[in-house]
Amino acid sequence: MTAPHIPGLTELRPLGAGGFATVYTAHQAQLGRDVAVKIDNRVLVDERDRRRFLREAQAAAKLSGHPHVVGVHDANITGHGTPYIVMELCTGGSLADQLDARGPLPPERVRDLGIKLADALAAAHAEGVLHRDIKPANILVDRYGTPKLADFGLAALLDAQGGSTVTRDALSPSYAPPEAFAMAEPTPQADVYSLAATLYTLLAGKPPRPVPWPITSFDQLGEVLRRPVPAVPGVPAALHEAMARALHPDANLRTPSAAQLRDELVDPMRLPTVPVPPPPGRRPWPLVAAAAGLVAVVVAGVLIWNPFGGRDQKTAQGAGPSTTQPGGAEDIPPFLKKCDAGFCVDQSTCFRGITTIGGMPAVARKVGSCANEHYWEAFGGGWLSGDIPAVDSDELLASAEVKDVCTPALMKASTRPTVDTTGWEMAAVGFKDGTRNYFLCLGAEPGAGEVVTSAFGS
Repeated sequence: MTAPHIPGLTELRPLGAGGFATVYTAHQAQLGRDVAVKIDNRVLVDERDRRRFLREAQAAAKLSGHPHVVGVHDANITGHGTPYIVMELCTGGSLADQLDARGPLPPERVRDLGIKLADALAAAHAEGVLHRDIKPANILVDRYGTPKLADFGLAALLDAQGGSTVTRDALSPSYAPPEAFAMAEPTPQADVYSLAATLYTLLAGKPPRPVPWPITSFDQLGEVLRRPVPAVPGVPAALHEAMARALHPDANLRTPSAAQLRDELVDPMRLPTVPVPPPPGRRPWPLVAAAAGLVAVVVAGVLIWNPFGGRDQKTAQGAGPSTTQPGGAEDIPPFLKKCDAGFCVDQSTCFRGITTIGGMPAVARKVGSCANEHYWEAFGGGWLSGDIPAVDSDELLASAEVKDVCTPALMKASTRPTVDTTGWEMAAVGFKDGTRNYFLCLGAEPGAGEVVTSAFGS
C-alpha cells in the first residue's frame, strides 16, 4: 500500500483499514509528535461536498478541548480528491479491541464510560455537531487510559455523492436507531440510541438488538428492532433501565438528550418510567394511532416506518393528493397530473438522495421544499400493477412497467420553459398510496451536486 502525501507529515504507516477509510500513523515534524491521519477512500469531486466536509471538520475541531473527544489537528483534501483528518494518536486502541481481548466490562466501568462519553456527546450536540456512527470501534483510548469519541469530522461523508448504498460500514446496523434504516434526518436522539447500544455491548458482549445483514425483508427488520432489550445478568436495575429507555425504538419516547442520559447514569433517581415496547410477535403493518402511544417514524419523502409493527409510504405532508378507484376519471398518482406525455409532476417534488438496502426496494428521502438542498427531482411517474419491486432504482427504471414511462420525452414535458434538462440522469423509486403502489421518475443534473432550485412542476 503506497502512503499518500500529506503536507507536514512524514513516515506514514498503515494502522488499520475499514470499508471507507484507512488510518495511518505519521510524524508531524514541525511539532515533533506522532499523530493519526484518517484518509477516506471516497473522492469528493463536488465543491459543495468539499465545503461540507471542511465545515464538519472545523466543527469537530471545536470539540477538541473536551477530555473525551479525540483532538483534531488538521483536515483537508488530498490532490486526488480524498478527504483526510489529522488527529491525536490514541495508542490504547478502541473499546472494540478491548472487548475482543478481554470480554464484557464490569457494570461500574461501563457506567463510568457512559457518563464521560455522554458528556462529550452533549458538548458536541450543544455545538450543533452530530456523530452519526457511535460504536465501540469509534471510541478510542489514549496512552493514559482515557476514552475518547472519534470520527466526528467524517459525518458529512455519509451524505456525499447523494445516492449512496447503505452498507454495514456506512450504517453500522446493530448500533443504528430504527429511524436510520428509514432514511430519517440524523438527530441527537439517534446519537443517544447509538451510545446506549455501545454501552450495552460493552456490558453484554453483543449488541442489544443484533441486526442480521443483509436483511431479507422489512418484516424481519421491524421484528428485530422492536424486541425488548434483554437484561444483562449482574447489571443493576437502574443502569439497565437507563439504557433501555435510551434504546427505545420510538425516538419520541427515547431519552431525549445525551445530557439527560449522562445525568441518569450519574444519579439513578433522575430516571423516569421506561415505556415498554409491545412484544415482538407478528403484527399487522398499518400505522398505529399516536393516541395509543405508538408513534410512527416519519421520513420526509419515502418511508414512514413504525418500528413497533408497521411501515407505510407517505410524505411528511400527508399521503399526497387523493385518488379515486382504478379506472376513474381522476385516477392520478400522488404528486402528478395528466399531461400529453403521460403523468407529469404537478408541484415541484424533490429528494435528498436514493438509498438501496440489499434485497429491498430502493427508497428516497423527500425534502420539505425544493428550496432545501437536494439531488433528485420528480418529473413524472405512474401506477404499479403490483408490489413495489425489491430492486434498486436503476433496475426499477429498466423494468417493463417503468422504462416506457420515465423517458426523456416525459422529462421534457415536465421541464420549466427556462430550464434545459437535456442529458440529465434518470432514476425511479416506488411508493405506497393506501392499498396501491406507484412510482416516481426522478431526474438529476450530472455533476451539479446539491441544488436549491427546481426544474420541474409548478
